[in-house]
Parts: sequence; C-alpha cells; structure tokens
Amino acid sequence: MKALTAPAPQTSIVETTPAASLQDPIQVLHLVSHPIQYFAPLYRELATRPNIALSVVFYSDASIRHGVDPGFGTRVSWNTDLLGGYRSEIPPSAKGRAHATRFLTKPQWDVLRIVAKRNYDVLWAHGYAHPTTWLAWGIAFARRKPVLLREEQTLLHGRKWPRRLIKRIALRMLLKTAFGLYIGEQNRRYFEHYGGRHERLFATRYCVDNEHFRQIAHQLRSRRSDVRATFGISDDAPVVLFCGKLIPKKAPDLLLESFRAVRARRKCWLLIVGEGMLRSDLEKYVDSNHVEDVVFAGFLDQREIAKAYVASDVFVLPSVFNETWGLVVNEAFNFGLPTIVSDKVGCAVDLVRDGWNGLVVPAQDVGALSDALDRLVGDREIREVFGECCRKLVERYDVGSCADGIVDAILAAVAPSGSHVTNPSVDAVKAAK
Repeated sequence: MKALTAPAPQTSIVETTPAASLQDPIQVLHLVSHPIQYFAPLYRELATRPNIALSVVFYSDASIRHGVDPGFGTRVSWNTDLLGGYRSEIPPSAKGRAHATRFLTKPQWDVLRIVAKRNYDVLWAHGYAHPTTWLAWGIAFARRKPVLLREEQTLLHGRKWPRRLIKRIALRMLLKTAFGLYIGEQNRRYFEHYGGRHERLFATRYCVDNEHFRQIAHQLRSRRSDVRATFGISDDAPVVLFCGKLIPKKAPDLLLESFRAVRARRKCWLLIVGEGMLRSDLEKYVDSNHVEDVVFAGFLDQREIAKAYVASDVFVLPSVFNETWGLVVNEAFNFGLPTIVSDKVGCAVDLVRDGWNGLVVPAQDVGALSDALDRLVGDREIREVFGECCRKLVERYDVGSCADGIVDAILAAVAPSGSHVTNPSVDAVKAAK
C-alpha cells in the first residue's frame, strides 16, 4: 500500500475509519471550503470504497465552530457529525477562518504545502472561487497529477461581461486537461459551455442521505398531529413549507405575497423555516396585512428540520437568482412533499417534472406562484399522487450513486494515456438523445 506522507505536527487530523484493505488504492486528495452537512455522508461512503483512499483538506473550520453564518445571520449548529467516518485535515490557517468564497483572499500556504509534498494520485477540488484552489491545481499539473473539479454553477444567471471573459479563458484552459464532476443537467451544460469534453464529464448528482431522512419520516409519521402542534398548527389544513435562508435570492417575500392571496380563499398554513436579513420585513408584512396562519420557526438543525417536513403538505422554493441546485428539494422529496420551484432553481430540470411530481413557475411571477399554490393546496389527491412520484424519483439521487460517479472519474483520471475508459455519464447522454 502506498504510504501517506505524515503531515506537519501542527495540523489537526481526524481519522475514524481504517485504511483500505486492498493493495495500492488510489490516493485522492480533496480540497473543499469547510465541513458541509450534505457532503459528510458522501465522504463516509467514499471512505468505504476499497479502490480509493480519500483525504479531505478544509479551508475553514467555520461550520464546526458554531459561529455566526452570514446568510442566516445567526449562530448556527447543524447538530450532526460533520467529520466522522472519513480522513480529514484542518490546517492551522483554517482554524478560526470564515468560509468566504471570494477570489481576492489570501492564499493558504499550509494547504499548498500539503498539495506540493503529499503523496497522492489525484487532486480533487470542490469549487474554484478560492485562489488557493488555482495555485493547488498549478502545483498538481507541475507534478503531473490529474485534477478533478466538482462545481455547482449554472448558466441560468448572467454575469458581467468582464467576469464572463476571465472565467471563459481560465476554465477553458483548466478543462482541457481536468475532469469535470457535474451535479445535474444545468451544471453539465455549464461545464460544456466552458469547454468540458463529454468523455471527461462525469455525473455526480447532488444528493442527501435519503436513508437517514426516510427513517426519520417513518418514525414521525404516526405522530404527525403532535409534530404539527409543536409549530402551533392547530388543525389539519394543508401546510406550505419554505426552508432556507431568508435572503433576497431565495425570495421568501414573493412566497409570502402569494400565500396571502391563497389564504384569502382557502384555509391553509405557511411554515417558514430559517433565519436571515429579511425576517423582520416578513414579520412586518404579516402584521400590517393581517395575514393569518403564518409560522416563523427560525433556524432548525439537521435533526429538527425533519419535523417541519413531516408537518407539511407542500414544499416551495421560489428562488429568483443563483440557486445552483437546492438540496432542500431532495430532502422534501424524501418526505413525499409535492414541490413548487421557480425556473431559476438549478434542480428544477432534474427533479421537478411539471404536472407529474410538482410545478415549475416563472421566477418573480407572483400570480403564477399563487395559482400553483392554490392548485396544490386545494387538491389533496394531486398532492398524494405527486408526493409518491417525488419519493420514487429521489431514490435515483442517492449517496451511493454519487460516489460511483466520483470513483468512475478517478479511475478515468489515472488510466494509462491512450487507454479507453468507459464513461457511464457519456453513455447516459447518448441514450437520452
């Protein structure tokens, strides 16, 4: 088995799984902004794969310090294990550092020393907004190590032309040799737009821990009335759920305005889960317009959020810009919630099939959103049919399948030059055509 070069003494290391038992696993060094609640199950799954040895390096420890999240505007604790089950490192520069993604930040030299000195076969980075990532790629190329990029951006939202030009030049240069890991169809189009070749693009579709959420859904379903009561919901009228940061891009204000129109015609509730800069404005709107049956639940961690899904009947994500995916939709699907999304939500083309398991409405169109809400709130049978379709569809977006795609990309990256490696992602695209 290839040996890992020991890190510097001052580097924090978390290792809770034994090394792979097979000989010569592929050593994969992964760079990512901070411990993310959605990624931890994926890393744990990859740690079980005997043909690779994964080591994750974080740029920041913000999410495990329970600090103030700038989007939520409050102190956040996810109340779930973000580091267990896989090998990870928190370099000294990551400790106490905010997980900002702006490009004009100081490079983290200790991370770059790891990239320069560590014994690895593949360098895999999530995102490209950090200057450390670009310098790390330069080091990897100099060492003749293959590079993987997993990125979640889409073409749904325009950028100013100088940024588009710089990005086009930089990404086209990178994607001539790098392998792209796309999270969904909109993201695949993004990679292709910037020069990603079909044979170098692999499907690693965004997912949540389906099994975890379904177990909780099963446990709580028989106590649904009691769960609803914890939110102050006192009857069996349909509940519309919003989950996310209360910030402009998520458009909770548009949802509230649409709900007001529906509530004037039908008995229903609106459950708003999350915190953010718009909360006070939303509360003022409710008070000044006498909107009934609106509940502000605040931030809920990964254990408590399940109660909101169980209490609800319809899920809505009306984002108006830069919603690259929307993993809350995956979560809602596991609870059988028919979903309404705007056409600016990245996962819409993958997860929400209009009229089959949910509805897709034009972004910023309050009237269309009101009509969609009215349709689902007013028809229990449609909600049940759509909800069952949601459960079936999300089964294909699981941690195991995502890990398979990453492993396929890693195997392709280390394959001898000139050899033919089958890319299941390319096969799937050809079949769809």
